[in-house]
Amino acid sequence: MIGRFASLGEYRDLLPRRDLALCLLGGLLALASLGSEYSASLAPATVWLALVSFAINGLPIIKGAAEGLLERRINVDELVSLALVACLIQGEFLTAAGVAFIMKLGAIVEGMVSDSARRSIRDLVAVAPEKARRLSGEDEDEVPMEAVRPGDRLRVRPGDRVPVDGVILSGRGALDESSITGESLPVDKCAGDEVFAGTLNHNGVLVVEARKVGEETMLGRVVRLVEEAEAHKPQATRFIDRFVVWFTPLVLFIAALAWALSGEANRAVAVLIAGCPCALIMAAPTATVAAVGRLSRAGVLVKGGRHLEAAASVDAVFFDKTGTLTEGRPKVEEIIPAEGFGEADVLALAACVEADCGHPLAVAVMDAARERGVAVQRARDVVQETGAGVRGLLDGSRIEVGGAAITGDESALPASLRHTLDSIRERGATPLVVLRDGTPVGILSVRDTPRAEAPAALSALRDEGISRLTMLSGDHERAAQAVAAHVGIEEVHAGLTPEGKLSVLSDTREQGRRVMFVGDGVNDAPALARADVGVAMGGLGAHVALESADIALVRDDISTLPFLIRLSRRALALMKINAGLGIAFNALAMWGGGAGFLSPLQASLAHNIGSVIVVLSAASLAFARDQGVTRSRPLPESAACARSDA
Repeated sequence: MIGRFASLGEYRDLLPRRDLALCLLGGLLALASLGSEYSASLAPATVWLALVSFAINGLPIIKGAAEGLLERRINVDELVSLALVACLIQGEFLTAAGVAFIMKLGAIVEGMVSDSARRSIRDLVAVAPEKARRLSGEDEDEVPMEAVRPGDRLRVRPGDRVPVDGVILSGRGALDESSITGESLPVDKCAGDEVFAGTLNHNGVLVVEARKVGEETMLGRVVRLVEEAEAHKPQATRFIDRFVVWFTPLVLFIAALAWALSGEANRAVAVLIAGCPCALIMAAPTATVAAVGRLSRAGVLVKGGRHLEAAASVDAVFFDKTGTLTEGRPKVEEIIPAEGFGEADVLALAACVEADCGHPLAVAVMDAARERGVAVQRARDVVQETGAGVRGLLDGSRIEVGGAAITGDESALPASLRHTLDSIRERGATPLVVLRDGTPVGILSVRDTPRAEAPAALSALRDEGISRLTMLSGDHERAAQAVAAHVGIEEVHAGLTPEGKLSVLSDTREQGRRVMFVGDGVNDAPALARADVGVAMGGLGAHVALESADIALVRDDISTLPFLIRLSRRALALMKINAGLGIAFNALAMWGGGAGFLSPLQASLAHNIGSVIVVLSAASLAFARDQGVTRSRPLPESAACARSDA
């Protein structure tokens, strides 16, 4: 009974209709057995009807207990099994049939209630197309998804769901991405934009090049993350697992004591039935999967229960600047060349080493080059220098682009450029210095826009009791302070290398703080790993975000953080409350059975009522409402090249 339903991962293998039909058939046979006791002509059939009923509902329980014992895993079916065997030995076949029916029906109801926690997974799987329209030249063939490979060109018509993660080659349309990101408004997409499996194309005919298929798509990763959530158990679940190890022997002792003191075997049977800790075992995993599933619908992917629990205890949140508190789509606002160079020269040299990087600053440089019609020649041997910038070789010359630190000593810059550097910093922009063979060529002034929802999100975090909000940035002091003042952060650490960020995080943790770090998932992988909870932006675009962080924000949306913390705290509280309720239900029912107030049938009813109440409570997390700030915004481009945040 419990052995079959103790793991939420097994729910998808259940056939509720078949199980329910068999269970009800067994119940009807038990009822017929009861009725035959009052008819002399049917009396001989009483025992046989009860035994057949028991075989339908009772034998699977005993079988589950035996399999659990043989596999040496925690399995509390043995308590109910012992009770059923005791009834049979006493010749109380009808009691055995009735208890088996009630316990089996209760287990099915628990399973159906708990399965509501998995509704988000079923909904996601339901939106995955089974076929795709593959193009070969101008010919179109409808093929099963198993036949689609990366690189295939697919046509997506109006009303179709996108079958793969890919890039639009041609066409324009409004796509509903709510099944993946939770974004309620359609997002306009055109050639060059990314699309994701399971999203609905409202209008327009799209030709999409497949990049990821099947389980490698974002849809597949979301489903897998939610399904695996229970594998990473929170501390509350591990406590329950340890509790159950000695709980079964305790119940056996109490049952033996009740029998010894009263001389009535039925009291021991009632204790065994009442003592089966179904509610206790189900409460924590049900709450975990319900909460993780609900968060996935809000665009927050949590890798497991232990990270959900860690988020509940966070009291300090540290933010990266670029791409986290800012939009991550900076613009080149000014180009200042050194003497002997033109603006086009500076931009062309910067673009030659930035061409293959996806960092927001690199994207800004490339956008500026395209807008101004500057021809870009790609450099070779391009290397990213963490915390400094990027360098490469072009026509035998070493080209370097990065913060002023790449010069080694700012006094080496010409006076005009030093004055420009100060001016850029004064207005809160980011300077990118361009060097050729160590000689300054010019400076690019780049400015990013703070996220519109950041001030409200940070205010909501304070309302949740987060007492420390801090920015960690590799950018210069004035640029960092300008963004911090806009979003409402008072504590700022600027000019940090990745090692400097780790040092600040470590110092804070040593003070007893529980730290969450929110970064881009590419540049801040060490900090994401060092924090108690690492939250990565770019969950859709950057696969590394799911590897380096504990949690990923699908829409790059920090306004979901208050909901994450609120729901994780609610889930943890429910785990503890439900564990207490489970123990209380067991203790009360065991006392009633041992004292003779509850018969075996009544004990089984009391047991299942308590279990359903506890599981319903946990499953309610799947319907929690997000009262966060507005977060409607187009998705940013993904970060494809590891590059330090300036």
